[in-house]
Amino acid sequence: MRKKYILISLVTHEKLLKEHMGKDLLSFFYDKYPLLAPQYANFYEPINKPISNVEEALSFWEGEMFLGRRRDKIRGAWHHSKDISQAGCLSFEYNWNSHTNWFELFQQLAVITKAYFGYVHVFSGKEIEPSAVGSAIFGFLHGVAGFHLKKGIPNLGWANYFGEEYVKEIDVPLLQKNGFNIQKLGDGYVFNVTENLSDVINNYDEFDERRKALKSLFRPELFQKYEPYG
Repeated sequence: MRKKYILISLVTHEKLLKEHMGKDLLSFFYDKYPLLAPQYANFYEPINKPISNVEEALSFWEGEMFLGRRRDKIRGAWHHSKDISQAGCLSFEYNWNSHTNWFELFQQLAVITKAYFGYVHVFSGKEIEPSAVGSAIFGFLHGVAGFHLKKGIPNLGWANYFGEEYVKEIDVPLLQKNGFNIQKLGDGYVFNVTENLSDVINNYDEFDERRKALKSLFRPELFQKYEPYG
């Protein structure tokens, strides 16, 4: 079974070009989060060309696509590209590390990328489904794209960002009344299911019940219909 992993998935209308978005993102990581910055990049698999700074990484940023990897400390992978709906889709996937403030990182990335939707979640055996290729849950497991969202949101992560296109879906007082932490961020709101991201690992069943309660506070048609876990 695959190790526990963190996924930060973001969707934006901004162009993922080398100058501006590429430079801003890479500078942010190399300056603020060096243990999460990519160590290797390439234009295609295998992603094996060593990089150690912004300039070297940018040399592999082609058009609106970037592929990066980490192999030591906190292993991880970056995949950024434009999808068929012309949305910019960014995924940052890392092995689980309890010492990183993933929620803070998620919020900062949502602002930098001007995302209109995003989530951060930790996946373990309860949600990893190797047979789910092509399903709604597959998009949730590996990073949602703009065309996924046209069919509805696949699922809520532990923390979620609803930007400009989704603000109208949120009843802020209702979420607060039901005990959910919701905060203004940029053009939208960020909210989380439970207090700690580690709750997904340590007490998944309670987390999932709380997530179901949160989803019930939105219109049902907002979410894709599927049975995620059999």
